[in-house]
Amino acid sequence: MRSIYLSITTFAAILSFACSPTLQVHELNEEGKLPTSTHLSSSEVIMDKSLKIDSSYHFLFLKNSGVTNRYTQYVAGTLKNISGYMEVKTKDEMEQYVVRNNLAEKVANISDNIGLFRLQKEIGNFLICEANAEQIGRYGFKFYFKIIDPANSDVLLEIDHYGVNWAGLDRPLFNPVFNYYIDWLKKNK
Repeated sequence: MRSIYLSITTFAAILSFACSPTLQVHELNEEGKLPTSTHLSSSEVIMDKSLKIDSSYHFLFLKNSGVTNRYTQYVAGTLKNISGYMEVKTKDEMEQYVVRNNLAEKVANISDNIGLFRLQKEIGNFLICEANAEQIGRYGFKFYFKIIDPANSDVLLEIDHYGVNWAGLDRPLFNPVFNYYIDWLKKNK
């Protein structure tokens, strides 16, 4: 009876560890990618438009579009790690940028496309990233990821990826999307 109890508690401990999200920002490997064995299916890539991204693009704005606080730091940290020459700004950092650069009267709102269009007219090129993760059922998760050009509100890259949380969310859910984004950046430079 004691061995059954130990087996059950050991299994429960392993299961709870295996199902917990790790969400640690990883360094890129020698191929310039994040660790994962998962690849996106063609049906998960909704939009993939080209745009010449050069050094005139000042930053990537991570627009809060539903990413819960649980994932915000991980998504922002990973994007900062992989975005190359572009700085990544969160909503708070963008608000500080607008105020510090005396743009608040010209750009009253950074939450909608019109305000971001006005900001782009004032400071020049940048890109918007909308990211959202949501739980689907008990172990399933969906990660929505968009890159938008504020100059015309065009969605340049859109991915809806589904993953299962058996051993964390980084490798099966987030990293395949981020790796596709890395490839998209390289393709558009």
